This record gives sequence, structure tokens and C-alpha cells, in this order.
Amino acid sequence: MGRIAGRVSAGRMHSGDQNQFTRLAAATHRDVRDNCPDDHATGCAVLHQDGVALRQRTRRYPGRKLTDGPADAQPAPSPDLSHVVFVRKATAADYGGELWILDLSPQLAPVGPPRRLVDPAALAHGSGDVPAMVASPRWSPTGKQVAFVDNPTGGAVDGGYLLVAAADTGALAPTQQKLFAESGFAWAPDGRHIAWVQARSDVRPVDVNVLAVGGASTPVATDTNASSVTYSKDGQAILFANGDASGLDAGVPPFAVRTGGIYSVAAAETGGKRPAPTPLFAKPGSYYGDITALGSGAVAFTTQPPGRGAADPSKTIQVLDAGSSLPRTTVTDVAVMLTCQDSPRGGSVCNAAQEPVWGAGDFVAYLDTSSGNWLVVTDLDNRSPTRVDTGVDTFAWSPAAR
Repeated sequence: MGRIAGRVSAGRMHSGDQNQFTRLAAATHRDVRDNCPDDHATGCAVLHQDGVALRQRTRRYPGRKLTDGPADAQPAPSPDLSHVVFVRKATAADYGGELWILDLSPQLAPVGPPRRLVDPAALAHGSGDVPAMVASPRWSPTGKQVAFVDNPTGGAVDGGYLLVAAADTGALAPTQQKLFAESGFAWAPDGRHIAWVQARSDVRPVDVNVLAVGGASTPVATDTNASSVTYSKDGQAILFANGDASGLDAGVPPFAVRTGGIYSVAAAETGGKRPAPTPLFAKPGSYYGDITALGSGAVAFTTQPPGRGAADPSKTIQVLDAGSSLPRTTVTDVAVMLTCQDSPRGGSVCNAAQEPVWGAGDFVAYLDTSSGNWLVVTDLDNRSPTRVDTGVDTFAWSPAAR
């Protein structure tokens, strides 16, 4: 099932006493070990505050704090587990910060101090008083590059300029266009392409695009209401979650893909023609997002009916099994927003909760809607949901142990 790397907010560690956590860890290990590729790939969680930590949930590996920044977040372990990149934020309320990297030993111990990989202040920005910040780092499957977004709005708009940095030097890959992308972009299995959707601050159609890293970006589906994308396991298709756009055409260009649902489109043109998206599942009236292609061949995503407010700030996880035309609901208490925090720059910041993250063996980690927003790990059928800890802001599965 891999490990989870994550960040726990300062002052919000509620693990209970050590004996209580040991029982929880043992129960998690006992529940999932039959579904794991080996005994070293059991569940993990983050239990250290003020930084990024990796924790293998066995008695042999009680956990290790890796960084000590004031608000380190958004960890992303490399494919070979020899590095972890993360965002070093100035405050927990910030949308992003600087991109840092830490080398790890085969025992997952730090090898030297972390170092800054990308300084957002050195990137090209327009004028304004908003501090430069990057966010949403994602490793290429080859482990040689890290993609991220450079946000010039202070998080007022999710996403930012899509950039790719060399993992060893931080040097940026050349870009032919400025690509303002949603944070839910995805690497292709070949490590040479990235699927992405335009970020937006208003209601208008957007394209699903493919960036050839170091080259040009090409639209593969136009005028959609997509919010998140992923590649099929063979890399031949891009799957995207499309929010329902019924009734949204007044005063905006028309949507070519308007019905909410899950769609598939070829990742490249065939015979010089742009293929039309094919619905895998379509149903009007809901917002769909957080799409993931699972190892079992199923597609997981979240859904939220329109008009939900503070009285019901939740979304559900649904799974569309291979060969099925109708999804099934597995989890119903996924958090949409985390608790608002006062910003040192003034006002209150209400950050969106991190989307559910799927790991090996089709296990999912997500933040629930309970007080404290528990980090929960469960399987594809939600048979044994296990609460791991509260106070977790961001988290990520790591690959299987080396």
C-alpha cells in the first residue's frame, strides 16, 4: 500500500498516547497486509508537526521527522524514494511557497539538510504586491523532473503557470507558451508529456491540453468544463472529470462538453484529426473532479451536487469499475474545505482540503468532514476505513519501499 508523506499543522497533533497509537498502527497493518505487495509496503501516515514526515506503520519504523520549516507542506516522494520535494511556506495560510528537496537514504533517513530547488522570487512575474509562490509539485515517472505551478495570485485562483524543473539542478525546461493551469495536472507514463486544464477565475469553457515537456502544448478536447485530468495506465488516453455545465451558457461562450461526467479522449491526434471526447459516464446536475485511473482498471473520482454550502461541506468518492456504465459510491464524507485561518497579511484564508490520493493496491487516503478533519485510509470498497490522525494539511503516497 506504500507510505503516506504529509504535513501536520503546528499545535494540532492529536494522536493520543503512544499505546493508543500503537494499537491503531497494529490494526492498520493487520487489516492491509494481505493486500500489499510485501511486508514493507504497509500503511503509513504523518504524525510530526511543523514539517514533512514519513512514517512506516510498523513497530520497527516508528516514524521520522524530516524537515523543520515553519510551514512545510505538499510533500512528493520521488519514484525511487531517494528524494522528497516539498513546498516551504512562510505561513500555514499561504497557498504555496518555495520548492525544496531533501535527499533520503535507503533507510529513509535525511542525507544532509534540505535545499531549495526553485525560488519563486527568481521566476518571471508581472507587477503586483502578491508574494511569489509555487505549489503542487509532481514528479515525472522517470524521477528526473518535477512539475509544479507558479501562482501569481496569492492563491486567489487555484493553479498557476505550469513549469518543469530538473530534479538535480532546478533548471527550468524551456517553454514555448505561458500555460496557466489548474493544479490538477498529470504526468503521462512516458515522463515526456503532461495533461493539463486551464485555470480560471470565472465560468467559461476550458480546453484539455497535452504539453510536450520542453516543447509546445496542444489541445485535445476543447470547450469543456473539466477540472482534473489523468492518463490511462497505457498512456494512450486522457481521462477528465467534467462538471455539469447545463444552464451556464448565458453570457459566456458555449460549452462543447456540457454534461457532467467522466470522459476519455485520445492523448494524441489520429490521422491529423482531433478526436472527440467519449463519455465513460455522464449525468447532469453534479460537479465531478479529483479523477484517478486505478491499477484495477477502475476510475475513481469525486462528485458534489451543486448548491451545497456550509451546512453540508462534503463530497463523495465514486468508482467506475472497468466495463461498468454506472459508478458506485464508496465514501461519503470527504472534506471540501479545511478550517479557515487568519492570515498575517490580513483577513482570513479558507484553503480547500487536499483531494483524495490513491496508492498501490487501490487504497485511498482522504480528509474527512469530522471535527479536526481526520486523515482516513481505506480500500476500494471502503471495508476497513482507518483514522490515522487529525491536523494533516497535505499528504501523498510514496512508492513501495526500495
